[in-house]
Amino acid sequence: MEKEIIVPPNAKGMRLDKFLHQSLETFSRTKISTLIDKGNILIDGQLRKPSYPLKGQETIALKVKEEKKELRPYPFEVKIIYEDQNIIVVDKPKDLVVHPPQIGYRKTLVNALLYSRKKLYPSARLRPGIVHRLDRETTGVMVLAKDKQSYDGLVSQFKKREIKKQYRAICWGIVNEDSLVIDMPLKRDAKNRLKMKISFVKSKNASTSINVLKRFTDSSFLSLDLLTGRMHQIRVHLKFLGYPLVGDKKYGIKDNYSDLFLHSYKLGFRHPITNEFIEFTSKLPKHFENFIEERKCLQ
Repeated sequence: MEKEIIVPPNAKGMRLDKFLHQSLETFSRTKISTLIDKGNILIDGQLRKPSYPLKGQETIALKVKEEKKELRPYPFEVKIIYEDQNIIVVDKPKDLVVHPPQIGYRKTLVNALLYSRKKLYPSARLRPGIVHRLDRETTGVMVLAKDKQSYDGLVSQFKKREIKKQYRAICWGIVNEDSLVIDMPLKRDAKNRLKMKISFVKSKNASTSINVLKRFTDSSFLSLDLLTGRMHQIRVHLKFLGYPLVGDKKYGIKDNYSDLFLHSYKLGFRHPITNEFIEFTSKLPKHFENFIEERKCLQ
């Protein structure tokens, strides 16, 4: 990218880096200082420091090599549960981000599928084929779209809450009820935008159905059906009830488990082309099996 900016008279006395930060909204001040130091920004054809006081009427020449916008493949094999010409159903492993948070990051599910030469509908530059997401730490079944009709159809089903989503989880504490439903609205935490919290002000309704599969002396093995699909819904709801997930570093307690015990076990939906209802499951990860084997069951 090449760009010329004429410094207006009212910018006289302003630092060069501050002026450019205000003029170029997509560039951070740190990025601008780096470009100046590298000689990519000249004032009337001369190199100047970021602190250079502008005099007004100067010509600023900016030359920046544009970043490549295409996604780079990530050499990682993802288990494919099902695939046809319209959709891909995968078994997402732990510690794998679903899509890149920014250009250049490639250790994601999307980049891994591109490495395997899988076709994904270009719905968004960094999120091709993505119709729903799982947290980085969460394992299990996910579906992605390969064409526009499938993408639109799946997005519509998620929006209308027609998708059957069932999870498996292990939490600390003994859940006494065999089954219960928790309805507690959620919103982003203003103090930490990466977290959610229960709130009755400017929030969205959230509902989770909980069924106890096994009880141990210090924990419970649960089956959970998402009646809504809010960010971190299961984790926040269980924390509110006093049953934080094992290994949950964001909402849980400090324990010795590095893995999050939350697994997308079952996903059911109407095929976006044939309209046939199909359902897929994902086997429990090894850390679930090990935890269950190590504990005494109370029922």
